[in-house]
Amino acid sequence: MKKYTNTYIFLYITALVVVIAVVLTLVSTGLKPRRDRNRQAETYQQILRAAGHDIDRSKAVAAFANLAEPLTDDGQQYRVIFADGSKGTAIRLDGKGLWGPIWGYAVISEDGQTLKGISLDHKSETPGLGAKITEEAFLKSFKGKKLYDKDGNFVSVRVLKPGTSTEIAEENRVDAISGATITSRGVDEMLQGIKSDN
Repeated sequence: MKKYTNTYIFLYITALVVVIAVVLTLVSTGLKPRRDRNRQAETYQQILRAAGHDIDRSKAVAAFANLAEPLTDDGQQYRVIFADGSKGTAIRLDGKGLWGPIWGYAVISEDGQTLKGISLDHKSETPGLGAKITEEAFLKSFKGKKLYDKDGNFVSVRVLKPGTSTEIAEENRVDAISGATITSRGVDEMLQGIKSDN
């Protein structure tokens, strides 16, 4: 059996690590355009979904060109045409869930008074609990909710446990997800930031 010196082993491992690093870098660089296209398609699909358009991700970029346009260079606001033909603004939302970031888009009517729709996503929320923020039943509850109270004061749309904060009118609130207090609070805090963006 052949014995290898420590120098040989060290050089062999170093060469192997360098080769693997170069291969991984080339693969990552080669896939970057595809990753960027997929990320853009996902963003456009979220915006269009919040505006009431159910469009497959593979068709989202083409549909977006007809139904929306960026209002800011940073991707924070977009003018959109809703499924009912009216127009409004989509605003990027970013927040924290229980296990990581949560994000999405709120789509607001042209007069800035009504939440027309919302789309949310997450990185690692608990399945069956916090992950419910992406489910249609939860997202539908935001549609048509008012951002201002009857006196014209901004209150946003609050995500609250049923039976709490009776001073918040029904038109300004959505029921939180049972068992997902921290994620629901994260969504509530994101929506509170709409006024500073709008």
